Amino acid sequence: MLKHRQEGLISLHGFIVTVLLGGIFLLWAALIEASGLIQFASETNIKLYFLGVIGGTLISARSYHTMAGRIGYLNWIELFQITQRQLVRIALVLFFVAFATKDINISRVFLGSFLAIAAAVLYLANCFLPGLISRFFFKDHAVRTLFVGSPEEVRKLRGWINQKAHLGVEPVGFLCNESGNNVIDGLPCFGRVDDLKSVIEQNQIGQIVLLQFYLGQEASNAVVQVAQRAGTRVRLYNNLNSYYDHPVSVDHEGEYTFFTLDDEPLQNPVNRVLKRALDIAVSLPVVLFVLPPLTIFVWMMQRTQSPGPIFYPQLRSGINKRRFNIWKFRTMNAAQTKTQQTVQAKVGDSRIYAFGRFLRRTSLDEVPQFLNVLLGEMSVSGPRPHMIEHDAEFAKLLRNYYSRHYVKPGITGLAQSKGFRGEISEVSLLEKRVGYDLVYINNWSLLLDIKILFATAWQVIFPPKTAY
Repeated sequence: MLKHRQEGLISLHGFIVTVLLGGIFLLWAALIEASGLIQFASETNIKLYFLGVIGGTLISARSYHTMAGRIGYLNWIELFQITQRQLVRIALVLFFVAFATKDINISRVFLGSFLAIAAAVLYLANCFLPGLISRFFFKDHAVRTLFVGSPEEVRKLRGWINQKAHLGVEPVGFLCNESGNNVIDGLPCFGRVDDLKSVIEQNQIGQIVLLQFYLGQEASNAVVQVAQRAGTRVRLYNNLNSYYDHPVSVDHEGEYTFFTLDDEPLQNPVNRVLKRALDIAVSLPVVLFVLPPLTIFVWMMQRTQSPGPIFYPQLRSGINKRRFNIWKFRTMNAAQTKTQQTVQAKVGDSRIYAFGRFLRRTSLDEVPQFLNVLLGEMSVSGPRPHMIEHDAEFAKLLRNYYSRHYVKPGITGLAQSKGFRGEISEVSLLEKRVGYDLVYINNWSLLLDIKILFATAWQVIFPPKTAY
């Protein structure tokens, strides 16, 4: 998760800096010429130099990867060093353009003044921009983190905690089996490891950092199982040095080494922007041009077959277990008890009226959910949200069930594109659906979303037998 957030931060930072310097170059050229201080020769191609600035800035963006694990909290010396490397690369590209085009008329004063401005802009951008990007993307997506380990080892992680704060890591406290430990470096002790389940529930823990060799295999597995049942991420801190009492060299994230159970590409803000763009591109035309006439047609059919509300809102659980009302065309008769509403639809279900059966089979009853997509509560593709009552029931059957809540729920999903729709009548069907959901979460790509949409469109035309 944090790896993808870091990669996204670097990519966005590089993109914004490139756009910023390109804009400043064009603006400075226009101001210089308008003021009359410098008149560019007719042979000088400012657009070519503009492309040189863009290219040089993109090349210089590689400098961020040399300090990828530290961007966002660099000290002034590191900021100076990375700015210097970037400026040298941009200058070399500009001078290469002048040399390659044999442009002897380009003003050295203009290029020199621009590079001076670029130096100041780069330094300020490297200093403040990562923090601004982090606050924009991660402020409302903070990961409340609980540590499980000895007080001494938790204290050693203070440096890592400080380094990852800008990525949304919010340390909450720790658990340990040693007695007499109340607070360590501002982190309160919530009790023993056996208290994990209640601590997760009471403190809304989103991530657990487990010291790898603090507990035995059985106890460690118990921690992982409790976390998975609660939909909490698990990150393992490899403290081999303490375990073997001898230096062990393993390179990963600098001096810190972790193993994680989940790889989440959608924690990368660039990927989230791409997914949101796809959501809007797909849902907006549907809401504007498909939903209105379809709503009128469904209303007319309902009037003759099953009078009542045209829409059927139902409480569901979304990303990070946030609850929202999902919207569907009503496909069942309106007069139902609360108990009847929570029962899964079955083959030949008497609650479903005739046209409602057609809507369900073709998935047209899901079209109003594009409103949920526009509101940001859902995505066009993702794990299908189940009823709240079913969430609690299914979580008892599969310990990693709540891992589905790491991403927004979808109108369709990988499981549905594979034909897994309709009633979940046995545990094996639930396992397959959740299995596909986890594959989706850990292997998301824009291409995968597009493939799912095409597969779903095919099923609308040729519904599978499980659609009823």
